[in-house]
Amino acid sequence: MRKSHELETFIKEHYAALCAVAVRFVGSPDAAQDIAQEVIIKFWENQHNQQDINSIGNFLYTMVKNESLNYLRGLQRETQRYTKLEIEEQEDPQVLNQLIAEDTNQTLINAINTLPLQSARIMRLVLSGYENREIAQIMGISVNTIKTLKYAAIRKLREYFSSGNYELG
Repeated sequence: MRKSHELETFIKEHYAALCAVAVRFVGSPDAAQDIAQEVIIKFWENQHNQQDINSIGNFLYTMVKNESLNYLRGLQRETQRYTKLEIEEQEDPQVLNQLIAEDTNQTLINAINTLPLQSARIMRLVLSGYENREIAQIMGISVNTIKTLKYAAIRKLREYFSSGNYELG
């Protein structure tokens, strides 16, 4: 319980500033919030390795800058993939779109099923269109806990998909 209070205090102290820095890099408030939350999670989970830090603020700024650059590179790669996909879609868009949607949905369901129960439930609610506040009300836990669990789950899903240890179709 003490750790969650410390995390909540840490978030209150740094979240707004991290969002402000990230939005300057990426230009999107939503993406900036995601980046700030990802940085907080990474920092919090690895703080035992970071005992020699002189300035937490400078360290967090560097983390936000790096996450922002990674986000922008990812957008560039995604744009290139979509451009390539659009060319392929012109051949038979309906069949291709249906196959991709079915395959993606099944792969995502399989990935979500690997998460802890509470995180899996949060991700299912997110995919159903619920916002963090609504999920917090449904589950009876704080919005900050939802955010923390949600972004930890997203990180685990990213690891799941980047590992290549899943089967398509």
